Amino acid sequence: MSGLFSQQLVYTILLTAGGIFIYLSFIGGFSSYQGQLNKDIKDFGGMMNSFREKDVSAVSELLSLDLSPGQLTGEEAMLKFYSTLAFPLQGVCRVLKRIGGFWLNYQKAGFNIQVDGDKFICMDRISLEPSSCIIYSFGVNHDWTFEDHMDHMGCSIYAYDHTIDAPAVRGKNIQFFKLGLGTQENMNTLDNIIQDNGHSGATIEYLKVDIEGHELGPGGLQHWLTTGALKQVNQLAIELHLSSLHAGPNFIWLLELLQEMYRLNFRVISHEVNMVAGPTNHKLYNLMEVVFMKDNVWNDGV
Repeated sequence: MSGLFSQQLVYTILLTAGGIFIYLSFIGGFSSYQGQLNKDIKDFGGMMNSFREKDVSAVSELLSLDLSPGQLTGEEAMLKFYSTLAFPLQGVCRVLKRIGGFWLNYQKAGFNIQVDGDKFICMDRISLEPSSCIIYSFGVNHDWTFEDHMDHMGCSIYAYDHTIDAPAVRGKNIQFFKLGLGTQENMNTLDNIIQDNGHSGATIEYLKVDIEGHELGPGGLQHWLTTGALKQVNQLAIELHLSSLHAGPNFIWLLELLQEMYRLNFRVISHEVNMVAGPTNHKLYNLMEVVFMKDNVWNDGV
């Protein structure tokens, strides 16, 4: 019996020692992983700070641009507007994702075969609190690829289009309204829509707008700025339709709107030309998707 007891005691000691060894190895490995993670975060923060230092001059240049009469010709203003949008700032968004869209095989003269309907969105806030994410989408046009994906992520989506018919409810969190954005028949303005939805005090994470030129007409971007509707928006993804504006001296006005956006702390974080339509007036891509984001996530330090 004493031999059996001694043998069991040895086994117990070995098992205990083995358990302690495994535990200590785990703790050591976890500590090493945590240390590496902290280092990666610090290194990434340094990289973002480096980007932000580069962004400062671009922001200052736009905000200090003198747009008083006679300072810029119409062509100079046009090229300044296009070139400013073409260089998104890199120190505002950490995680930028391309979501949705489809391969458009548009067999029609004057159009190219390419992806259409995709949207870029910064996930920095959404990844932290997806359940509090509110998205407004204007101009669905039967393409639900973006909305369906964001619904899957837990966002609440309010979709609008007065030109199509669709069920009032889609997926888990998508509501559809047969209503356009603007001041014409079957339309309403952004500030009114926000109020009607009970979102006057809420944060709208993403405002997606593709309304075929109405974004620069009555009830469009100028109205959103004047009424203060954009003050509660974090990201504005807007498809700009600029073809008609090439006929007159409109780009000084557009630069003024861009300055107003930047004074509200919006920054260009994404720029994508419409490859389906291709370049037109002045050999420029007159149709483009631009994403503006409020620079209030990482500006206190990264």
